[in-house]
Amino acid sequence: MNLSELISRYGDDKVAVQKLDDSATSLNMSNGVTKITFLTEEPLDIGGTDRLGLIVWMDRDRVQAIIDEAKLSPSPETNLRGGE
Repeated sequence: MNLSELISRYGDDKVAVQKLDDSATSLNMSNGVTKITFLTEEPLDIGGTDRLGLIVWMDRDRVQAIIDEAKLSPSPETNLRGGE
């Protein structure tokens, strides 16, 4: 199962997004490995966080281009939601 199918089945409106850029408290690189420490508001107990977190990596410039394009030509789905 790919990520798009998982999110579609789960429910796009039930998925939260947290950008590492906005929540990272430290970024370190050593021997070709990056260590990122970040904060989240997800509750934690002995079994881990209440909800499962997944890290998804995408090309930064491509994501920005897609966001910019969507602002210029909103999809019909966006229009149905009142232009959110």
